Amino acid sequence: MDCYDVRMTAPRIEISKRMRALMAYPKMAGPVPRLFVLESNYWLDAACMRAAQRLGWEIERAPVLLEGKMPREMVGDLVRRLITFRPDFVFSVNLSGMDESGLFAGLFADLGIPHVTWFVDDPRTILMGRSCYGSHFAIALTWEAAYQGYLGASGFAGVYVMPLAADVPIFNAPPTEDAPLPPSFVGNSMTDFATREWAWIEKHPHLAAMLQEAFDAGRVTRQRFGQGIETIFDPADLARLDPDEHRHAEMLCFIEGTRRLRYDTVQALAPEGLVACGDEAWQQCTPHCGPYVNYTQELPRHYRVCSVNLNITSIQMATTVNQRVFDCPAAGGFLLTDAQAALEDLFDVEHEVACYHTVEECRELLRFYREHPAARRTLTEKARKRVLGEHTYTHRLEQIAALVKEHFGD
Repeated sequence: MDCYDVRMTAPRIEISKRMRALMAYPKMAGPVPRLFVLESNYWLDAACMRAAQRLGWEIERAPVLLEGKMPREMVGDLVRRLITFRPDFVFSVNLSGMDESGLFAGLFADLGIPHVTWFVDDPRTILMGRSCYGSHFAIALTWEAAYQGYLGASGFAGVYVMPLAADVPIFNAPPTEDAPLPPSFVGNSMTDFATREWAWIEKHPHLAAMLQEAFDAGRVTRQRFGQGIETIFDPADLARLDPDEHRHAEMLCFIEGTRRLRYDTVQALAPEGLVACGDEAWQQCTPHCGPYVNYTQELPRHYRVCSVNLNITSIQMATTVNQRVFDCPAAGGFLLTDAQAALEDLFDVEHEVACYHTVEECRELLRFYREHPAARRTLTEKARKRVLGEHTYTHRLEQIAALVKEHFGD
């Protein structure tokens, strides 16, 4: 059954009276929260589970798939674990593990089990207009405030902005006196992702023409993307697209737009010696390429010993900040980031953050901070203090627990 139908007609798993009675227990009434994680391969799953362990929460997890259909055995295991554990709430990232028809969402609602999902990617390409995931027992968190309105119209009991944070067991060290590595940007060039998206889109000539015209006209910007692709394309052209074409159009805007932004910035700063670390496709952009840097094993030290760590925020983040803004200073590294609006809500921008508004300003600041290690250290120490005091995943889980208790606590 297509999940675009109204929620009342969405399919439901039949639940016995005995099962309903078994799961009708007070929520958030114990000494610590009981967290049930739909565990996929998102880094955020592991970060939140580590934070829950540090907080002393009780945790159960059920492995799920990021996409595709879950095997029957995996579904049965999830339901068994759910009934045995009797959680205060279920947690997922980007609705991972949730089926297209909304069966699990309906199951959680029918059993009265709160479900919290944290969107850390564009929710429009995940929900695709479907309302079957929302219910009186579902809360949506979004790391980007621009998506609040969209999520608010999708049937969730509550929608809240929840920024990312630092995973302190991995990123937690004071600044070092010695930072011998040259300025660098650590990240994927997005070239392979863009190539795959273009390959799909080129099979739809009218869609390819729409996208090419939008890029040529300079309409694919971070601000327009946050407002919706209705601000990028002609409404009449959008009306011709089927749901899959609409989703791929939005995905291509994000992926290709981010690829071009990263490519242009790195290429412009190549004369300053900026090193791009990531995939091999960076070799097409700059002569200064570094190897892939493993996120958990190598990146913390890289941040700390790199003179200037450059940040280039993705197109899908209209106002918010990405993981680097928290990870880098927590690991003792100096960060030069683009001036996202949410920075002012998270830091004392004047005294804790070095940020640029244009590539030209970025070039000037890169030169200045590369030559002034004392200024780098001062900002890093202040930013690190802020992150450890307010922006770790233990802080975020405590905020999530408070929301669950507010909505569903007995």
